[in-house]
Amino acid sequence: MQSIELLEAGQEDQARAELQRALQLDPANKLANNLMKQITADPVALLGRESFAYTVQSSDTLSRIAGRFMGDIYAFYILARYNDIRVPRQVAGGQVLRIPGKPPAGPLYPRPSARPDPKATASPPAAPPTTVAAAPAPAAPPSPPPVPELSPGEKAMRAGDAHERAGRLDKALEEYRRAEAADQPGAAAKIEALRKKQIARATLSARTAFAKQDLAGAIRGWDTVLQLDPDNELAKLERQKAVTLKAKADQLK
Repeated sequence: MQSIELLEAGQEDQARAELQRALQLDPANKLANNLMKQITADPVALLGRESFAYTVQSSDTLSRIAGRFMGDIYAFYILARYNDIRVPRQVAGGQVLRIPGKPPAGPLYPRPSARPDPKATASPPAAPPTTVAAAPAPAAPPSPPPVPELSPGEKAMRAGDAHERAGRLDKALEEYRRAEAADQPGAAAKIEALRKKQIARATLSARTAFAKQDLAGAIRGWDTVLQLDPDNELAKLERQKAVTLKAKADQLK
């Protein structure tokens, strides 16, 4: 959905115009209504004054933080406004945010993996020689602990996150599927969230094309929706409507 990318880039006016067009075509569009409310509502009135501090991790995005603490990955924009952030995608690791509500039970941050103690792995000093004249052999210096290598699933998840932040959704989906094949935790949820994002984007594209009387473009948009969601009855009906109108228009040429 183009309005999502515009909001992530801080282009609120353009996003508002896109959402208004989407709502003219489909006033019941839940995602468009959700995003429009985030633009127009007062963040403190909507989310409340109670909050807790959270330090952004290097792998975090506002969408991921909103999904974790607010239960909605699309609530990233109201969270940005709650923190006076104009460009959501520029949030960086180390930045401290206010998260509305009470802190959840359990740790806020992933616990670092235990590293081996270099003192415990150091080679013991060599035994002194039996002869009095010879000096004892020096102890071997402890080797530094090895840097843990990312698993294939972790590499795929990181690559998917990078592609998604850059707007390359097809590439992101490909990487998340690799992560899922490697049994990486969280990959299935990322795939489902990204699929919904792609469906919303394709739906808006199809409706916009239909409104501009670009029937071929509308058909392509609904085809994309049906590739992602073959049982989508609305997409089937809207595609058939566009096909019928295009056939009539072709006959009049």
